[in-house]
Amino acid sequence: MSCLCWSRYHLMVTQMHFYPKQIMSETKTLSLVLFISGTLIALGHEPEAQLPFARPHGLDSLEGHAHFGWDSRYFSEGRDSLGGDSLFAGSYEMGWKQLTGGVWYGHSPDQRYDEMQLSLALTRNLGDVEFYGSYTHLRFPFDDLHDNEIGSGVAWSGLPLDVELSADVYASMDAEGWFAEISVARAFVITDEIELNLSAPFGINQGYVADGHDGSNHIALRLGLEFAPTDSFSVIAHGTYSWALGRNAVLPGDDSLTNFFHWGVGLQWSF
Repeated sequence: MSCLCWSRYHLMVTQMHFYPKQIMSETKTLSLVLFISGTLIALGHEPEAQLPFARPHGLDSLEGHAHFGWDSRYFSEGRDSLGGDSLFAGSYEMGWKQLTGGVWYGHSPDQRYDEMQLSLALTRNLGDVEFYGSYTHLRFPFDDLHDNEIGSGVAWSGLPLDVELSADVYASMDAEGWFAEISVARAFVITDEIELNLSAPFGINQGYVADGHDGSNHIALRLGLEFAPTDSFSVIAHGTYSWALGRNAVLPGDDSLTNFFHWGVGLQWSF
């Protein structure tokens, strides 16, 4: 079960810091991306427990998903976005043919923070390759802030060893920058009810976290587990370790870009 991460960071920075926009350029090369993807090719791609929506898929009939989960930290753009505090989140999404829409709401029990996302996506399948384009409206009610984002992505599931390679990019109209993530994925069916997922995402920031450094951002390794006692109900859990890349201690947007571990649990109902 692969997933698109639509969780966001730059408006959190606005809420907590109110610093001017600062940009530090960093050279990015295709060889680095290919090296990381090749090194981690046996791994897989699976969502964090708190992430809003599954990657959009083309569907023959009307389908829906509801999700509720807790995560020990809010992992977003490689950052510990709530400074070590946890996040509860719930989502509801519906899909029909090439169209998917959903609403997601997250709330921290440890500090005054909440976030809502409304998203709409269109998909296109060409054999083992799946493309999508999306629009997301974000609101932060406690701080009366909002943003709009445009996203796109591609996933290729026809690789050897059942590996999936995906690339996602989303652009913020508020920050006037973009963030991209390249991930390799592998799922292992243990029993009819249990599935193990391994993933290795590599993130790149280009002005999305406006007062953080540009270029290679983070790499993470993640182990996910899903237990589905029925076709419509499942319990999920994960543990993730993230390493910061290119962190600049002078920039306020890199304050929370550190090496850290987090974990989470969740429930999902499909109908």
